[in-house]
Amino acid sequence: MLPTQTINPHVLQEFITSNEAILRPKFPDAKIITKYGRPRIGLRWVIVAICVFARSQNIVWRDLPPKLYYCDFLIEEGYLTRIPSKSTFHRMWVQVSKANLNSWIKRIGYEDSNFSIEDLVVDSSGFEIRSGSVWRYIKWQRSYLSKNSKMFRKVHLAIALPSRAIVGIYISKIEKYDSKALGPLLVRTSKRLIRKIKRFHADKAYWDNKIIGWCTQEGITPVIPCKSNSVDHGTSSPIDLLVRQQRKIPGLYRRNNKIYLRAEVEHVFGEVKLQYPIIRDRKNHNKHKSLLCQFLWYNHKNRIRRLRI
Repeated sequence: MLPTQTINPHVLQEFITSNEAILRPKFPDAKIITKYGRPRIGLRWVIVAICVFARSQNIVWRDLPPKLYYCDFLIEEGYLTRIPSKSTFHRMWVQVSKANLNSWIKRIGYEDSNFSIEDLVVDSSGFEIRSGSVWRYIKWQRSYLSKNSKMFRKVHLAIALPSRAIVGIYISKIEKYDSKALGPLLVRTSKRLIRKIKRFHADKAYWDNKIIGWCTQEGITPVIPCKSNSVDHGTSSPIDLLVRQQRKIPGLYRRNNKIYLRAEVEHVFGEVKLQYPIIRDRKNHNKHKSLLCQFLWYNHKNRIRRLRI
């Protein structure tokens, strides 16, 4: 956000009220109250919501308190007694872990797609953890953009259709294979949501015997194109049956399984990358949290958009 731009109070209020049911039990206030010490500035979960909102809008900590002076509802509705300082926001941001953001993203996605989920789409995309310093480009211009650099991360997403809500997210190094990252991704996906899935959509990178076996065990139809070097051994195994169907009747297989749904996750990546801001954090774990805030903001906008229809 530019220094001349201000925070829209209605957007911030909508973000706080819509996530209140998730944040109140996740970030409770301390129950022990003593007569010593300075009184609390406000509710802990509200300050956490403002911190995540600031990171998703690319607002630095020193600019956040002045921009909140126009948000009168924070004091009028009893969320805060006064506007906190930048050190308070930064201290609260440090206390928020990556696991908190992961569970927050999954909770919004599950609530958005709870009643209408039939398909699960999985894919990954590379993200460059950018920095606002030109010095890095000058000093490390040869090795800065290499794929093995710490500046690159691969984000694995699980999207529920037809809501296009993110129900699982996992960040790995860029050299990790997609099929190897599916296990950690499914661990971060709600088990209740997996029981409702009827079809599993993925590209050729997920063509693996273990993945096909897992889909068969869970009663899910795998919609995964076989690789060009796949061999039909003539057995009744799930992976051989898929190779046989796709080779002998490819037109019928494509029409019945709607393979075009694999492109839905690319739309999600494209929407996030269009508004992907410059990450100004110095430490790697803070950069990962700022990256997770972008997908959290996408899930929030997607839920609000669907509620307004």
